[in-house]
Amino acid sequence: MGSEETDTVAQEIMATLDTLFLAEKRARLQVSALEDRQYALATTFRMVQEMEADSAIEEALSGFGFGYYTVDDDAELWISEEYGLMVFLSFTAPDGRYYHYRIVSFDVIGGDGEEAG
Repeated sequence: MGSEETDTVAQEIMATLDTLFLAEKRARLQVSALEDRQYALATTFRMVQEMEADSAIEEALSGFGFGYYTVDDDAELWISEEYGLMVFLSFTAPDGRYYHYRIVSFDVIGGDGEEAG
């Protein structure tokens, strides 16, 4: 893939993730307002919002051909060798800072794509 196409895909992914995380923040504010008055409704609303956000993220990244990998309990990783991009979602860095996402570009310099058969 060309650098320009990779940049375009990265920009589109960033815009999508920014929109989804902003919606998630708004939903959390709504949940906190509901929790004091209607805890059961707030809990249900939170679960539905989380499922919708997870589904939208999966749909967006899968649509670009990214593969999903679990890093640990706290992080998810999506990789596209086609675009040379990795998207880390919801992780805590070694220095303790929390990130909603980080996009990293890489070059594939070699590999054994197929087994001899």
